[in-house]
Amino acid sequence: MKQVFVIIRPNMYFKTKDLLTENNFLSMSVRDVTARFCHKVDFETIDGRPVETDISNPFVAKKLISIFCRDEDLDKLIDIVLQVNKTGHEGDGMIYVLDAVDCERIRTGEKGINAIM
Repeated sequence: MKQVFVIIRPNMYFKTKDLLTENNFLSMSVRDVTARFCHKVDFETIDGRPVETDISNPFVAKKLISIFCRDEDLDKLIDIVLQVNKTGHEGDGMIYVLDAVDCERIRTGEKGINAIM
């Protein structure tokens, strides 16, 4: 079982969520975050026009999606995220993958992957 953290541009969230849901990745948590990375970020307006800025390494608005999946579904999940979010521009986002050792559903006592699926 894996826990995947996906940090993406806010304007890509609904496209990402919709494609994940269509592919049966239904359980996720989402937060608004601000993030700062090591590279300059390309800013653009809602209609896609670039914005020139001289601010280096600012904190920028992002969406953080946290999702658990089976080990065998990890590649599919990552492919979906890349399909939607990979534009080739700085600031497209990050994907972090961690091993999830265990989980227990409080209400039913189900454990492991059965608790989250």
